[in-house]
Amino acid sequence: MNENRKYTAYCGLYCKDCIPSNSELFTLIDKLADLLDNLGFEHYAKFKSMRIQEFHNYETFRRLLTEMKKLKCETNCFEGPISEYGCNKNCEMRKCAIEKGIEGCWDCKDYKICKKLEMHKNFHPGMENNLDMIKEFGLDNWLDKKGRHYKWSE
Repeated sequence: MNENRKYTAYCGLYCKDCIPSNSELFTLIDKLADLLDNLGFEHYAKFKSMRIQEFHNYETFRRLLTEMKKLKCETNCFEGPISEYGCNKNCEMRKCAIEKGIEGCWDCKDYKICKKLEMHKNFHPGMENNLDMIKEFGLDNWLDKKGRHYKWSE
């Protein structure tokens, strides 16, 4: 399976642009969590909280790190299990494409008006462009024409 196919999701998003697929982020989260544990930082935070209000939130920060770790996508949406947080294990677009026996949403005649895709377009503004480019240029030749993955990305 070529790289474009492997990392192009059913919905037309490119997995490697997605935060849950950023392995460096999750390596750093793991390192930070381990370092904080090894230092006994929770004790330090408790001491500092007597003078610095923000340290009262240390446990919330640790819970956030734990939840962030769960965002990690171990694989693309064509291989293996889908995580609870990162790639949505109940992804309607994935289910729909599989049920229709199509390679991805770009092969569906209704992708421009699809309600399943609509809810994601505000968060992923390049989604429809990607589907158009895949439809026009094919999976092997669309990647250099992809749109913005997130609203805030370039």
